[in-house]
Amino acid sequence: MFWLVSLALVVTAGAGTAVAYEVCRRYVLGKDAGLWAVAAKAWRQSWRQATLVGLLAVPVAVIGILTVSYLPTLGLAEVLIPLVVAGLFLVLLLFWCLPLTARFTNPTRRQVRNGFILGLTTPSLTFLLGIALLLGGAAVWNFMPAVFVAPGLILLWWCYLLERFFVARGFVQPEPEAAEV
Repeated sequence: MFWLVSLALVVTAGAGTAVAYEVCRRYVLGKDAGLWAVAAKAWRQSWRQATLVGLLAVPVAVIGILTVSYLPTLGLAEVLIPLVVAGLFLVLLLFWCLPLTARFTNPTRRQVRNGFILGLTTPSLTFLLGIALLLGGAAVWNFMPAVFVAPGLILLWWCYLLERFFVARGFVQPEPEAAEV
């Protein structure tokens, strides 16, 4: 719910996505930290960078909206490629660049560059996310109460995939298992 509210308020979309990613990451890893403590710490650490990256998505979204507005006059064949490119940039910004701002401490320019590099060099994960977003959008379109479930499930699933990706590539060390008593 917090993530949906932060997306609705365009300026806070970036920071809200970074906080939602960090909370989901903690959930996926099975960390016992409190929800509010994790969210507050993630907010303090990454709100500036995440807001800047989130604001980069605004002009891309405007281009996508303008492209859709030309659909009735130009037809689908003329607007499909610009629409797909705008959608790809939005996916890269929201689901690759923003998790990097929550996970790593680099300058903003490097975070964006690394997010684009990771998203474009792993097309299977990026297109898998695109398919999940299309299916989630179709679910929300056909059954409006799904808006409360579908985005959270997609985010949780994406956090799980990203953690596996970061550990498999050696970007981060795997979390140590709790010692059994």
